[in-house]
Amino acid sequence: DPAEQVQAAAATEEVTRGEEVGATANWTSATRENVSGSSTVASINEEGGGRKCMNVNDFIIVDGEETRVSKRMCKGPGESRYVLAA
Repeated sequence: DPAEQVQAAAATEEVTRGEEVGATANWTSATRENVSGSSTVASINEEGGGRKCMNVNDFIIVDGEETRVSKRMCKGPGESRYVLAA
């Protein structure tokens, strides 16, 4: 559902702004019952050249079934937002 993708992306953006391990943002679908999720910062690492990266775990629950997706988000020196790293 496109609206749920927007909610999930907003949760990821919220937790990356805080730059705190363990920070979690939850969301609940506005269009479907029994659909929710969360994003949690699992770790933060400083890399060479001032690049900062974090691992974020997304959990999506649909009718009681949980799916977990891990992603790596990074930002370079002077950048204000984390972006998905390849």
